[in-house]
Amino acid sequence: MDLKYILKIFIIVFIILSLISFVKTVGFDVTKPADDPKKLLQTVTIEGLASSIAINANDAFCESQRGSSGSLDGSCGKLTKNNCNSTSCCVWTSEDKCVAGDAGGPTFNTGADGKTNSLDYYYFHNKCHGNKCPT
Repeated sequence: MDLKYILKIFIIVFIILSLISFVKTVGFDVTKPADDPKKLLQTVTIEGLASSIAINANDAFCESQRGSSGSLDGSCGKLTKNNCNSTSCCVWTSEDKCVAGDAGGPTFNTGADGKTNSLDYYYFHNKCHGNKCPT
C-alpha cells in the first residue's frame, strides 16, 4: 500500500473518532426522541419587590440620603421648619435650623471646635424634646 492511502485512512478514522468524542462531550443522545416530555427546558425565578419602598415624599427624602449622614445634614439644613418636622431623619433645633437627627436628637451635636453644643430643645415630628421647651 502506498503511504498516501494510509495517511488518508488515518485522517478519516481520526475525524470519525473526533466526531464521536464531540457528540459524547456535548451530550447529544441519539437514542431518545427530541421531544422527550421529561426533559427540563428552562427554569425561571420570579422575585417580588422589597417592602422598603418609600411611599410619601418625606420618606423618599430620608431614603435618598440613607448611608450618607454628612450630605443628609446639609440637605436637612435647606428645609423649612414645617418640612423639617415632617421628616423622620431631621430635627428643628433651638437655634432655628434644621439638622440631621431623630427622636434622640441631632446626629451631629458638636461645633467646629469639637465641643458639644448644648441645645435648649429640639423638635422632632412637631414634638418638643428637651428641658427648656417653649410653652
